[in-house]
Amino acid sequence: MTPTTIEIDARRMYTLLADGGLALARTNTGYGLVAMRSDAVRRIYALKGRSASKPCVTVGTMTILDDVAKAIDPDVRTWLARAVTQWPMAVIARTNRRSALLSSWEPFVASQCTKEETIATFFGVGELIARTASIAYESAQLIVGSSANLAGTGNNYTLDAVPDEIRRAVDLELDYGVAPYTTDRKLASTILDLTKGTFQREGCAFAEVQASWNDFLARAPRSQRPTLAPASAA
Repeated sequence: MTPTTIEIDARRMYTLLADGGLALARTNTGYGLVAMRSDAVRRIYALKGRSASKPCVTVGTMTILDDVAKAIDPDVRTWLARAVTQWPMAVIARTNRRSALLSSWEPFVASQCTKEETIATFFGVGELIARTASIAYESAQLIVGSSANLAGTGNNYTLDAVPDEIRRAVDLELDYGVAPYTTDRKLASTILDLTKGTFQREGCAFAEVQASWNDFLARAPRSQRPTLAPASAA
């Protein structure tokens, strides 16, 4: 897709999401359902058959993470800023109660996109969704979502693989071809829990992310290692 096409599609998607619509678009690890408002988030759960106890992810950039997350160690942030340019991944961090962006959420969205004072922020969403998130950020808004699959069935790497009942139910679908990262196991993104310094989920490019994280930890002075996972931060 050309930059012009991406910009047009991103602005079209943002307008739809801001009006309460639900979009279907490609991330780097498969097609996802993208929303901003409560009704659209409710539709995600209904379409997927997803348990309400499982939160949606927030589409992130490092700028967005700096606002919505609390007490990320500066060295961890430096490592993460490099890692997310190389591999698709999500991180779990402590929520920042003073976040201007989080205060823009409707109550139901907030309840479904945070869990026990943490927030999952998804990087590696591809140019289209990343640009849409940037447009939302300019209006002090966030976009959220989940993979476009039936619960427990794994990621769908092409639009044609998305179940018909999901495709028929969305307000906008955008075909950006095959996801850059695919696996035989239909894996999603790798998730690193920064509150514990451990991986919550092994996903695409897990071996590379894990090796980089372990190398980072090994290089850190031993006296500083307990602070690298901000779980103990006040």
